[in-house]
Amino acid sequence: MAPIESNSKMLKSLRELPSAPKFDTSTHQVMELFYVPALMRSVSYDRGVGFFTSAWMRMAAAGLAGLAENGGRARIIASPKLEPEDAAALAEGAEALRDKTLRVTLQRSLDELESALETETLAAIAWMVADGILEFRVATPVNALDGDFHDKFGVFMDAAGNAVAFHGSPNDSARAFRNYESVSAFYSWIDGREAERVAAEGRRFELLWDNADPNVRIYEMPEAIRRNLIEFRDRAPRPYKAPAARPEDNRWRHQKQALARFLEERHGVLEMATGTGKTRTAINIINELFERNSTKTAIVTATGTDLLDQWYAVLAGESRPVYRAFERYHEGQAYLNDAEGSVLLTSRANLSEILPRLPKRLTINGLIVCDEVHGMGAPAIVRDLPGRIKPFGWRLGLSATPEREYDDEGNMFIEAEIGPTIFEFGLETAIRRGILCEFDYLELEYEFSSADKDAVRQTIRRYHARARIADAPPIESLYQEIARIRKLSMEKLPPFAQLVREQPEILKRSLIFVETADYGYEVQKILMSAGVDFHTYYAGDDRANLGRFARGELSCLITCHRISEGIDIRSVGTIILFASAKAQLETVQRLGRCLRVDPHDPGKRALVVDFIRTDDIEHDDVGGEASADIGRRDWFRALSAVKRGE
Repeated sequence: MAPIESNSKMLKSLRELPSAPKFDTSTHQVMELFYVPALMRSVSYDRGVGFFTSAWMRMAAAGLAGLAENGGRARIIASPKLEPEDAAALAEGAEALRDKTLRVTLQRSLDELESALETETLAAIAWMVADGILEFRVATPVNALDGDFHDKFGVFMDAAGNAVAFHGSPNDSARAFRNYESVSAFYSWIDGREAERVAAEGRRFELLWDNADPNVRIYEMPEAIRRNLIEFRDRAPRPYKAPAARPEDNRWRHQKQALARFLEERHGVLEMATGTGKTRTAINIINELFERNSTKTAIVTATGTDLLDQWYAVLAGESRPVYRAFERYHEGQAYLNDAEGSVLLTSRANLSEILPRLPKRLTINGLIVCDEVHGMGAPAIVRDLPGRIKPFGWRLGLSATPEREYDDEGNMFIEAEIGPTIFEFGLETAIRRGILCEFDYLELEYEFSSADKDAVRQTIRRYHARARIADAPPIESLYQEIARIRKLSMEKLPPFAQLVREQPEILKRSLIFVETADYGYEVQKILMSAGVDFHTYYAGDDRANLGRFARGELSCLITCHRISEGIDIRSVGTIILFASAKAQLETVQRLGRCLRVDPHDPGKRALVVDFIRTDDIEHDDVGGEASADIGRRDWFRALSAVKRGE
């Protein structure tokens, strides 16, 4: 077959496609009318499919060649039920990524990829993987699901950000196109509803690809081989000329710098803005220490089931055993029996039970990773673990905001046991590099009611009365009581209701932070009157609600503290701060929920909605609450002015 046309002659926009809502094998040539033209116009192709064979790639050769010529990439998630020869080709390519001796003499030019796929499909697949054109992962259901990975969906995207999502019955095999099968298609440029369907499929794929769905385990190719999910077969040479090397994404160089700094210091805190890769940096450190044989065991500790589950999704993709000791998992003793070469993922509450029982020979060169390290200064940890963390040869703390405000004892404990801050990478730098997105800041002004002011005065009087009889608690307790009055002020609700009436679109992909479920109920009334699709996510709520929000099935989630830390949902566009702490720690954590860059929304610009009290009250200088609002406002204003510049 003749080589494909050059870039200049190819139509590159997906908008050139016929926007048919459905294709079926009875009345359409689905491959010729849909798959191949879409691939030829795309720079990315994401596919989740129950069954995959190389025969499909042979049929789609022209489209895949166009994708490659566009500088594009295909990512495929499939069931491990592969034909042995297909598994061999995919595994060979993944191995060639890591082993330069496999990258033998170049034979042909890239414009011959189409004919190579048609005549030497397996070799072509292997080298597409090796060259980063094709990335393949294997999915197996776990936990609540005990069957097969059987879904069939995909997303095409062109260089302009136009996207087409599809969902339907065909597998990626030749046989599928001899069956009666159909595909429903959705186009991002048709209208808002179609665009949301496309975005939802994109979010669902990213959730799976990142191994973040609690009921599906994702394995990269070498790991899948090690776990005997697929087989490895004979090697084959690349059937086409290697494409030009892709430039390294230098925006993320801070992760390598942080790793190097930690290896030099052996203990300390990485202060990295939320969304800049603290977890990935920690995984790199864990892998580096194991590969150097510098550590024999590692413990990762955090708090909150959602965050711990997210950690497990990442750790489980590595090549060593991972034990869990949190919530319903009670594998602490199993870890102690098999600690050498293993990783323990545990809640902070279990550390006092496990650390004293870890043999000294493992502790002395062991690694402990403390995520959201500011939590390690909590009174219970300070009381129960003095001298228990410091014996670890390698001690790593992670946080966007490691300092505990108003808690010198907690801060001193963190520095003594884990170490000082040894590396910083802040929000401003992350936004300038394009690692985090830019955002707008919207201030909703309100004034305290008479009841609010009376409550503050009474709180202050009670504090001073206790002070006169030498029974005053720390001044921080007064700040906290006044802050709670501010967080629960009903005067914030009318300006919010007006905003919802005038700009209901801001609630799309939004998180609303409230102080209590009772206050959240008042917010719910406003959302219900506006017809907003929302749910709550409080301590007692079903964790499935978070998954539904992550997949785009809910527009809005109302929460208290449950997802302030660590949870990664890149499609969140808006946060609404009914409750803002005087301490910056919580505000920074919540801001991080919306600043993550979303690959399915290249132009994403986040929004922060905040409530600023504009009146003053008697003795406000004692509580400092008016100044707290103004200080937070000035900080947000300055940060929202930061532009991407690198």
